Amino acid sequence: MYQSIESRVQAVQANIDLACSGINQSAESVKVIAVSKLQSTEIIQEAYDNGVRDFGENYAQELHQKVGSCPTDIIWHFIGPIQTNKLKLIAEAADWVHSIDRMKVASKLNQACEHLNKNMSVLIQVNIDNEPTKSGVKTEDVLTFAREINSHCSNLELRGLMFMPNINASDKDKLKTYANIQSLQSSLKEILPHCTELSLGTSGDYEEAIVAGSSMVRIGETLLGPRL
Repeated sequence: MYQSIESRVQAVQANIDLACSGINQSAESVKVIAVSKLQSTEIIQEAYDNGVRDFGENYAQELHQKVGSCPTDIIWHFIGPIQTNKLKLIAEAADWVHSIDRMKVASKLNQACEHLNKNMSVLIQVNIDNEPTKSGVKTEDVLTFAREINSHCSNLELRGLMFMPNINASDKDKLKTYANIQSLQSSLKEILPHCTELSLGTSGDYEEAIVAGSSMVRIGETLLGPRL
C-alpha cells in the first residue's frame, strides 16, 4: 500500500516521541537523518517540505550533485565508506562526516577543509562488533584516535561516535553491544566533553538505539520510501 512521505515522517516522529517519553528525554534531542542515497531530488524536496532538514548520503559524487539542486539550508551528512580520492568532493559538499576511521582520512579531510576555509563536524566510526566486513576503528583504539584528531586537525570538530552494530546479532548480544557503546561514549566524554553526539540506529532499530542513548538516527526507506 502506498504511503506518502508526509505519513512516513509523522509515523517515524511518533515512534521517536514514544521512545523518548519512555526515558524522560525530549524528542528534540534526537536528530533524524534521512538517508537519501539513490533517492531523487524530488523525494528529497518532498521530505524537506515535511520538515526534514538533515539528509545522509553514502557516495561522494551523488552527494556533490545533489547539493547543487536541493534547498540550500539542508544539512548534509556523509555516512558512507570514505575513499581518499573523494575527500575533496566530501569536504566541499558535506556539513558532517560520520565515517572517519583512520588518521590518513582525517588528515586529508582536514587539509581539504583548510583550503576551503571551512570547519566540519565529524564522528569516528567504530567497529563495535569487530566485523571483518565493516570499516571502523577498534574499540580499544578509539580514545587515542580521538585525541589525535582533536590535537592535529584544527578544521575538524570532533563531535562524537558513529556505530553500525551487527543487525543479525541475538537480542542478548545486542544488549551487550549497546552497553559497550554507552561505556565507550562515556569514556570519550570524560576526556573530550564536547563529544556528545552518538550516531546509532537505522530503520530497523532506531527506537532501541534512542533508549541506548543515540542522538542521531539514520533512517532510509522507512522515511523516504523505496529507492530508485
